[in-house]
Amino acid sequence: MTDQSPPRPPRDRNEIRARCTRFLTRQRALSPKESLQALADHVGADERLDMYGKGKLIEDFEREVATLLGKQAAVFMPSGTMVQTIALRVWCDRRSIATAGLHPLSHLERNESQAYRSMHGLAACYLGDDSRQFTRKDIEAVAEKLGVVVLEMPLRPLGCVLLPWEELVSLSTLARERGIPAHLDGARIWESQPYYGKSLAEIAALFDSVYVSFYKGLGGISGAALAGSKDFVDEARLWQHRHGGKLFQLYPYVLSARKGLAERLPMMADHHKEIRRIADAVRGITGIRVTPDPPQATSMLIALPAHHEKIEAALLDLAEETGIWLFDRVFASAIQGISMAELTAGTGAAGFTNDEICRLFERVLGQASR
Repeated sequence: MTDQSPPRPPRDRNEIRARCTRFLTRQRALSPKESLQALADHVGADERLDMYGKGKLIEDFEREVATLLGKQAAVFMPSGTMVQTIALRVWCDRRSIATAGLHPLSHLERNESQAYRSMHGLAACYLGDDSRQFTRKDIEAVAEKLGVVVLEMPLRPLGCVLLPWEELVSLSTLARERGIPAHLDGARIWESQPYYGKSLAEIAALFDSVYVSFYKGLGGISGAALAGSKDFVDEARLWQHRHGGKLFQLYPYVLSARKGLAERLPMMADHHKEIRRIADAVRGITGIRVTPDPPQATSMLIALPAHHEKIEAALLDLAEETGIWLFDRVFASAIQGISMAELTAGTGAAGFTNDEICRLFERVLGQASR
């Protein structure tokens, strides 16, 4: 009879990550106490509370965001899902066309429980396919009328891919020629901007409305904004109320969003350089591939030649033994024996040399292949 070791008890991934001291991906998450203390240090003595979306604090911040994006107005909301469904509803109502053109892998489709369908009775016309972002040609090929076209920048499921600037301009031009509003899911526009070398306002100018997130990339507690023309934003505010999004007070989210814009937005160009450096470091390891290659935003997917559960176990072992957190999401791919990991450059990446990065990846792969 062969002795068998008892199964290893499940480990709390978040607890292990919280104990780490070095991060190749992103950065250490603050505890609630640390986060609140940081906000307190960021608040001016003369600031006043907001109430139901009104007040100098939130209104000044909305104007700041609108100016940054080159739009007439912006409205702060608690979540991106709320912003997205409201944007689609307003545009589709205005055109009396209940169909939105969007990518089949978009956040609207895969990560928001298809709220646009169940809450607003809208339908989707899929543009592009699972292997690429959609382009002008995909819109030209659509026979049915569209109430709005939604572009996600970057498209995260494919490794945070971005369209070339010329294609982005061409897509926007076609939409306007056909009278179709173009909405930008710009949750990660902050991380995409260095790729284009354009200002945020120049990018946003290609779209009639723009959604931005304040926790993705900027480290806010939560919160999002929708920017566009004043009449569009005024209509969105009405839907925000209907959605239950006009909370009594939003100041903790606004303060953390404002802090993130001030402190982290200027870092995005450096993060963009770091993700390309990390890609250069791991590209030579046998069996590893990065996508897109080179990375376009501040994130990328890394293909690893081992089962995803073994990769995950090796990642947690490394974290527990060294205090190093290598990458975040690990998941199976469509190819047997190949896993995918997502890595986003943050404030900790600069503390790793290329040689150390290679050694850490080789250690994880070596353990996972046993």
